[in-house]
Amino acid sequence: MSADSNITLVFNSAEARLQIVCGQQGQLLFSKELFSPRQGMQVLIPALMDGLEKMSLSLNNIGKIACVRGPGSFTGLRLVLATALGLARAHGFPMAGIDYLPALAMDTCATTDKEVWVVTHARRGQIHYQAFQGTSSDGLPIALIEPTAGTIEDLAAIINARDTATVLLGTGVQKNREFFEAEIQNATLLGERFSHPKPETLLDISATLEYGDAPVEPLYLRPCDAEENLDYIVSMKGVDPDEARQRLARLTTTLPKA
Repeated sequence: MSADSNITLVFNSAEARLQIVCGQQGQLLFSKELFSPRQGMQVLIPALMDGLEKMSLSLNNIGKIACVRGPGSFTGLRLVLATALGLARAHGFPMAGIDYLPALAMDTCATTDKEVWVVTHARRGQIHYQAFQGTSSDGLPIALIEPTAGTIEDLAAIINARDTATVLLGTGVQKNREFFEAEIQNATLLGERFSHPKPETLLDISATLEYGDAPVEPLYLRPCDAEENLDYIVSMKGVDPDEARQRLARLTTTLPKA
């Protein structure tokens, strides 16, 4: 197959499941899904190259790259964003970012007029969430609130105060199902198969994006675990926590250009 700028490569590693999707004009060419929460860096490129080879494709056939930018796993998001940027810089691919929570909501919003709450797991008792209702002319879910990080108790209180029929889905629902069943009224809790976007959905969303040369900015709603536990981590290594915070600030501060 000759090079075709309509072929899009999509990466998603916002949660434990790594997704690689390749397609063009609504046609899925191949997809791979790997459960590799600690080995994403080792398996991403080999899995991509294997998929391309089986379809008699190469990186020269790719026209653009879309990657899920969050919210989600700090390490997982950095993995796909860094990999996508490296490929884009080496091959001249334009890039675009996909917001994860709308991607999860998209198919359900197309089939119900109820409020759809996407809830993803962040850590024990902590979640990312966003509400949607209906779809726009291009099929994307219409957001009712901004993506938010909070506790399961926060979310239960918000939904109960709205007093409307709701649908809940996502890994945050699966991890805390008993809590939501007991604490949220008038809600339908969807199962595991709704906790990850379908490859076709990611490909459909990628067709609506604007692509460019700039790196995709990650969407983080909460600090990474290492940052939240900085005092404990550095104390175990014999480093003063105040000194460690100063070092971290220096390392993560963008200096003005000369």
